[in-house]
Amino acid sequence: MAGKAFLSSWLHVLTRPYTPVFRDELARKSNLRTLIHVAVAAVLGIGLSWLAHLLFGRPAREFMGLASVWVPAGTQPPFSSWAAVVPAGVILGFYDFQIVLFIFARLLGGRGSFGAQAYLQSLFYAPLAVVQQVFSVTPVVGLPLFALLAVCSLLPTTTSLKAAHGYSTRRAVATWLLPILLNILVVFVVVMILTARAARQA
Repeated sequence: MAGKAFLSSWLHVLTRPYTPVFRDELARKSNLRTLIHVAVAAVLGIGLSWLAHLLFGRPAREFMGLASVWVPAGTQPPFSSWAAVVPAGVILGFYDFQIVLFIFARLLGGRGSFGAQAYLQSLFYAPLAVVQQVFSVTPVVGLPLFALLAVCSLLPTTTSLKAAHGYSTRRAVATWLLPILLNILVVFVVVMILTARAARQA
């Protein structure tokens, strides 16, 4: 029954990613439910991506799952196997991003709690994480579809932030846009410093 309830919530917000829909979901918010949503997505995603990897005729030893999006093929996992690393990364990545969003939401006048924000975000993050894990091992079209899904997720990200924090669309967009721009700026500065240092040493 719990599994059906989770699936129902996922489908509800995915088919109707509107602020009032997320606002209604706040009545069911729970830190435990948030963790379960994300953990189920991590485990289900790694299982389905493993099956997809094998169905595409690739050797089991080459499986990297979601890590293949960011890590060069053949890279050894930091511990155990990628099948163990990826689910942990899905869970930790979710909470890391939620902390960043919450900080910026508060700076921009958001009034909601971290628990409310994380719960609403988990409702669409979980199913998207499952699909993206499968896309990550899909040849040719996998990465474009992965990127497209990431872009599409900005809509429920915005509307769920509005529902959680009770502020405007403009502030909700700024909540996720500012960290992205800040990250790009930091990477640009680091690259420029490294490039300048390399030029002096040449």
